[in-house]
Amino acid sequence: MFIKIKTKIIILALLLFGLVGNTYSSENIRKFSQLPDTFSIKISPNGEMIGVLREINSERMLSIINIDTKELIFNHSYVKKGEIGGFSWLSNERLLMSKVTKFATRNSKYPTGELYAVNIDGKKEVILTGRGAKRSSNTNKDDPKQRATLVDLLKDEPNKILVQFFSSDQFNRLYKIDTSNGKMERYATPPVKQPMYVFDSTGNLIAVRGIDPKTFNVDIYIYNKNLPVDYLVGSSCSNRSIDCVEATAKKKGTSSSNPDWTFWKTGPWDERLRLISYDKDSKSLITIENQDNDLSGIYRTNLNTGSIKLIYRHENVEVGSVLTTEDGEVYAASFMDGFPSLVYFKGESEEKETLKYLKNLFPGSLISLGDISDDKTRATFVVSSDTNPGIFYFHDTETGQLTPLAKLWNDIDYSNLATMDPFSFKTKDGAIIHGYITKSKIGKSSDSPTIVHPHGGPEGIRDFWGFDHRSQMLASEGFNVLQINFRGSGGYGLKHERYIRANWDGVLNDLFDGMEFLHKKGEINKFNSCIYGGSYGGYAATQAAIMRPDLFKCSVSDVGVYDLPGLFVDGDIQGSRGGKPQLAIRLGKDVENQKRMSPHYNAEKLKVPFYIIHGKQDVRAPYKHAVKFSKKLNKLGFEHKTLFIAKEGHGYSNEQVRYESNLELIKFFKKHLN
Repeated sequence: MFIKIKTKIIILALLLFGLVGNTYSSENIRKFSQLPDTFSIKISPNGEMIGVLREINSERMLSIINIDTKELIFNHSYVKKGEIGGFSWLSNERLLMSKVTKFATRNSKYPTGELYAVNIDGKKEVILTGRGAKRSSNTNKDDPKQRATLVDLLKDEPNKILVQFFSSDQFNRLYKIDTSNGKMERYATPPVKQPMYVFDSTGNLIAVRGIDPKTFNVDIYIYNKNLPVDYLVGSSCSNRSIDCVEATAKKKGTSSSNPDWTFWKTGPWDERLRLISYDKDSKSLITIENQDNDLSGIYRTNLNTGSIKLIYRHENVEVGSVLTTEDGEVYAASFMDGFPSLVYFKGESEEKETLKYLKNLFPGSLISLGDISDDKTRATFVVSSDTNPGIFYFHDTETGQLTPLAKLWNDIDYSNLATMDPFSFKTKDGAIIHGYITKSKIGKSSDSPTIVHPHGGPEGIRDFWGFDHRSQMLASEGFNVLQINFRGSGGYGLKHERYIRANWDGVLNDLFDGMEFLHKKGEINKFNSCIYGGSYGGYAATQAAIMRPDLFKCSVSDVGVYDLPGLFVDGDIQGSRGGKPQLAIRLGKDVENQKRMSPHYNAEKLKVPFYIIHGKQDVRAPYKHAVKFSKKLNKLGFEHKTLFIAKEGHGYSNEQVRYESNLELIKFFKKHLN
């Protein structure tokens, strides 16, 4: 199953820092079109080895390396069709890998759901799940030949893992699998679709969050086998001021019950209700919720007493991530209010002290903690920022050794990137909007052309501070890049996010007001601008040019949306269960208003130079809609540029395709901007 490549010595630093040129040419565009070539670095439980998943000669390879001797122990690579998608250390001797592959008609790599266990030296491989797995049960319902993903490593049970099998009904069941022989046993069947599980520190299942199949609300249930009903608040939740748990296996109003689960709470699909951890010491579940507030907060609910306590809510932005100890205790949380920030909470923990130490070493950077050895003396982590695409580090707490291991993007020149600066402004109707500007690396920003770059989504998606390869490519070629979190974006509360409903075109005024704000400050020349985006951003680029032809010198729509009523007929959203009701909420039910907002029905108003880019396999923003819009423009006698790409869908995975499309993009901008 695996190619076995043996090499005596490898220099750790070799993983890793190549020389990069400093040219602004087609070669510069090529470098920014590359995908990351180092994907993951994880440390073994004993802290003596690292696994490095990287791309070598267009092939993903997992290298197992002794940290102290720098000796290459083994290189793992799939022989059959497919590549290593990810990996975990099962023990000091054994690894778990997942597989990705390509389809003949597409360039993208997709997870196959196949999980493999193998020794670090390439021996004793076992296919645990997926098409190649052997059945350990005579029943079809417990068939391992299904797609699966790792859920928990079960450190207290050697050779055992918990996996979640994907099924057509989306009630993805949990199984326990022996990684030495592939034997499996059913562990739990969830009462909700698309389940996300929470465990305690020893791997015991505590709760699940998922989608109610009838209402599409988000529900949370408690697992009775590990938290018995008599452990919970026993009386009815009605008319109580505390956030209690219904001590019944059946959710009120449902037609079926699952005796293994106790219903806890529910929330609307568009509000925040996330399970974070179970804190065994306080017998509490940690969640992110709105609790009738515009902004989400972090809450602790005691399952014995039902009392709920707000741990923290930011005054401006939503909760980002919540950091917990192995025991489920919350020690910090991240927020993105312009620049990223961390809030530390009371209590002592090694994890918190380690994070503080690393933040002091790399101020102004994002720190992503990785694996840590069992004795907590050795760890890996990633440092990144707006001008740092990402560097993997090894840290030895006993010696103080701090060693850079690898760059995520080996071809990009990390020393010559543009800063991403946050700003905020008030719109004409009084709303406060936040955004970022990445200024040209060639000349003053006020003398440089500007690319307005709205994000996709649109609801719930936002632009973040950090490295953005597309913005950096444009800045390196002499353009300012303006990214505005218009109303509809996530991160700024429910009111901000819901404003875009049935108002896809109205929120574009936030872009226009942001341009005016920076123009008056002298940071950009709004009359030397083009607009460019993907998905909803492609819609925005097209519709904004229709609305304000006086403001843009050109427009580029990448995998854009052109026909809003058509989304109820074509594409994968309308075809999914609950998809059409979701579209009706987001776009409104008024077909005439949908047409009023659609570029296709306003094509005659498009006056600026226009460029359509679209993947022929796109089913999210249907490719046929892009073709139909282009044909309508041709019928109107409006010349425009098109690039329809075979084997690509809603985004581009092939590096040559990315390079060629980026090259054409830059040429188009330089043709139409001063």
